[in-house]
Amino acid sequence: MNRFGFLLLSLGSLCWAIPGTAQTAAAAQTTATAQTAPSKQPTYDAATKTVTFALEAGAPGAAGPFNFNGYNNGAATLVVPANSTVVLNFVNLDGTPHSAEVIVDKDPMPTIGGDPAIPAAYTKDVTQGIPQGGKDVMRFTAPASGSFRVFCGVPGHGASGMWIRLKVDPAAKSPSWVTS
Repeated sequence: MNRFGFLLLSLGSLCWAIPGTAQTAAAAQTTATAQTAPSKQPTYDAATKTVTFALEAGAPGAAGPFNFNGYNNGAATLVVPANSTVVLNFVNLDGTPHSAEVIVDKDPMPTIGGDPAIPAAYTKDVTQGIPQGGKDVMRFTAPASGSFRVFCGVPGHGASGMWIRLKVDPAAKSPSWVTS
């Protein structure tokens, strides 16, 4: 056994020798992992009618790099209450620049970003995209109702399937994240 192996064995034995240490270390690791993993569910502050959601461009998964939170081609919907304040915390996890813009849910799909369907519902550099690791915050007021798409405005990305749905539901009492 080399010195590194002996050190690991010694540390492991020490954890088991002190009551509760191994369980505490395992619980701390689980808590740290849970805190760093973004939630796919939106949060809601009923007092301020504020929806907060982590919008991840290029999330790892089977959908390929042109996705939001691992979904593309409208396979996920963020449902928000009417007239709520919506805060989308955007981060680009992919090596290709991406952006986000709220557009009307209708075809044909635009090939490039333009004017958003809701004022302020877009990230900076809509057509150029934000580089890997880049972040931005979209903060806007949802209308009374409507069906929209959260679309990547970098030329060709939205048309290649990089979009999810945003539904403003007047009957919703809180937000939800629905996948199909």
